[in-house]
Amino acid sequence: MHTVVFGAGAVGGYFGGKLACAGYPVTFLVREKRFEQLKKRNLRVLSFHGDFTITPNLAVSSNEIEHPELVILALKNYHLEGALPQLETLIKKGAKILPLLNGVQHMEILTNQFGEENILGGVCYIESTLNEEGDIVQTSPMHDIVFGALNNGKTPFLNQMEDMFKQSNVNVIQTENIVSEMWNKFIFLATLSGITSATRQPIGVAMNDPATKALLVDLIQEIYQIAISLHIPLAEDTVRKIINKAEGLPPAMTSSMHRDLEKGLPIEVESLQGYILDQATKHGIQVPVVRAIYSLLHPYTNGTPLK
Repeated sequence: MHTVVFGAGAVGGYFGGKLACAGYPVTFLVREKRFEQLKKRNLRVLSFHGDFTITPNLAVSSNEIEHPELVILALKNYHLEGALPQLETLIKKGAKILPLLNGVQHMEILTNQFGEENILGGVCYIESTLNEEGDIVQTSPMHDIVFGALNNGKTPFLNQMEDMFKQSNVNVIQTENIVSEMWNKFIFLATLSGITSATRQPIGVAMNDPATKALLVDLIQEIYQIAISLHIPLAEDTVRKIINKAEGLPPAMTSSMHRDLEKGLPIEVESLQGYILDQATKHGIQVPVVRAIYSLLHPYTNGTPLK
């Protein structure tokens, strides 16, 4: 299966690199700056599961790519709109899209643009970042992908995908309940990113402070209520499970939003906390904790603001 990795950053570069290491054909579709960086240094991964380096097959335009079958879409949400023309070209050439973006808002954009039949649901669990040289640093046991069809259940194509990831030593689960999986991840991510970014500290600080932990619990409950108002099929014990998951995190763990904030980079507050706030407004639901965290982070939407 020829896989196109749209974005060779901390997520796409890692999973695409694992596929390439296992001998599968992979093309990394990247911007000019990343193209030059990877041409010079190759794709280097410093991983909890073992370091590796590959010489990546690179492209800067979807027009260069022949016979794409699967696209792993691993961009920041604020880059999605600019990627739509390239995705359209790849879909016309026969590819299916597996988005591994943060949140859920992107699914509405992609399915409206290209149809459910061309889009898969997917989430990933990985703690990774790029260092100053552009190498990928993956720092915990998690390197998991959960995916599934939005309709039609399991197919030979999806089974082939599952086998490909397993052969590449990636933890993978194919599920027929991908929408629920995505929302469970979304609630967890919006909470983790919101708390760590608002406090400018890893998760252990919030979990060890009674007042901040109480705020975290309220945040989870608010997002859960939004999901229920949207008729997302979530279990009644979802809030308790997410609290338990947060309690089990390593104290030093943080979020990609917190790391981007520290680097002065744009953050995905609009597609995470902002999306929740929009849905709450539409449904007449009060979400004071979400509103407070969104307001605290909003000045940094486009990176560190000018003083």
